[in-house]
Amino acid sequence: MKSALGTLFRPRSVALVGASANPEKLSNVALRNLLKGDFRVYPINPKERSILGLKCFPSISDVPGEIDLVIISLPAAASVEPTRECVRKGVGVVAVTASGFRESGSEGERLEAELLSSIRGSKTRLLGPNTMGVFVPSVRLDTFFIPEEKSRRPKEGSIAMVSQSGAVSVSFLEKAAASGIGVSACVGLGNKSDINENDVLRYLAEDPATKCIAMYLESFSDGRELVGLAGKISRSKPIVMLKSGRTRAGSFAARSHTGALSSSSDAVVSGILKQAGIARVYDEEELIDVAKALAYVDHIDGNRICVIASAGGFGVIGADYVESCEHGACLRMAELSKNTLAGLRKVAPGFSSVTNPVDLTAGVTDEMYDQALGLLQKDRGVDGIMMSLELQPPHVTDRLMEVAGNRSKSSGAPIVVSAFGGERTQEMLAEFEKRSVPAYPTLWRAIRALKALSDRGTYLKRSK
Repeated sequence: MKSALGTLFRPRSVALVGASANPEKLSNVALRNLLKGDFRVYPINPKERSILGLKCFPSISDVPGEIDLVIISLPAAASVEPTRECVRKGVGVVAVTASGFRESGSEGERLEAELLSSIRGSKTRLLGPNTMGVFVPSVRLDTFFIPEEKSRRPKEGSIAMVSQSGAVSVSFLEKAAASGIGVSACVGLGNKSDINENDVLRYLAEDPATKCIAMYLESFSDGRELVGLAGKISRSKPIVMLKSGRTRAGSFAARSHTGALSSSSDAVVSGILKQAGIARVYDEEELIDVAKALAYVDHIDGNRICVIASAGGFGVIGADYVESCEHGACLRMAELSKNTLAGLRKVAPGFSSVTNPVDLTAGVTDEMYDQALGLLQKDRGVDGIMMSLELQPPHVTDRLMEVAGNRSKSSGAPIVVSAFGGERTQEMLAEFEKRSVPAYPTLWRAIRALKALSDRGTYLKRSK
């Protein structure tokens, strides 16, 4: 028998209560998405004999054999009785998609209490209510009620997304798909009536496919437990979190969205998250940027950064971003050793500047970049490298992407790439994703990623 969370992420059988034959209905969309999966699918609707070529069952109890996961796509008031039936059937996890529960007022609060009461004392777990469910590309599990042609799903990868908001999780997946970033799983917590972020963290901590856990939360189910869990998990697997409800208005909005109770002191929240080794971010772009860096590189051992570019302007801007504490990452520009400087002078054009930032000028070649990166990676005074990669110089070819990719996987200081430009640059960034190289379309996003890697390195040293 699988564990409850195992049946959620890797079910052998899935039933959809409220399945519709009408292609305009959300439950029909969800059924079409489920049919792509590596598991048995059972539509449940007493008014239909078959839907999309599948035999339709009147109720959960009429389905032969065990059911691991049940999606209930019915209005809030109609979701309670099918949940009770799932308990009697011995279902592993029930996901209730409807809104109209605790977040909607006193009547909804009563319904949610009744829903939770229906599973109490049983082995059945409840996801939601007010959840979009789960997406696990490795087994093609997709319970979302959004057509894939309207919202692209990402490929299989190493980042897991845990979200209290369905819209935020869908946005995360779309951004990942557009950038070529892969995910191991995505789960919508909804109102967290039963299964909460701590339950999912425990599961993902043991999931070999997940290298980094990204989270969007509006409230903590049990903050003390979260800190304890994260403190243990973060030592081997990075966690990055976007925590909203930081202001009075945001806190009020969170309560009306998922019935959340937000912390009253955001400064306290930041301190606690830092203590637990959680990288806190403040917008959805930063969430995916930092998660990618942590999944691909994990950490760097210090805060000494070298910036290398083929354009002097980008090198200067990068240096400002590295050192500025007001409009930058508050890191340090590395002081290059005498041996490194001597080696760079032999590699670079005679008129170029080889102090940090290293300016290889428009006369740069693929081989020049390769040799310069090799020298910088061996310098013990360099903890991380920001490579500003431009394909415009006349002697640079597409091979430069291979150079950067190979160097990023070699020993020595890790490399984060910044590639600024138009349509060709977007293709280049997608190519880096295939190689699991952290690459970004702006200098600031690349430097910000290095900041997250440096902070994690500091945490790992402290935790030892």
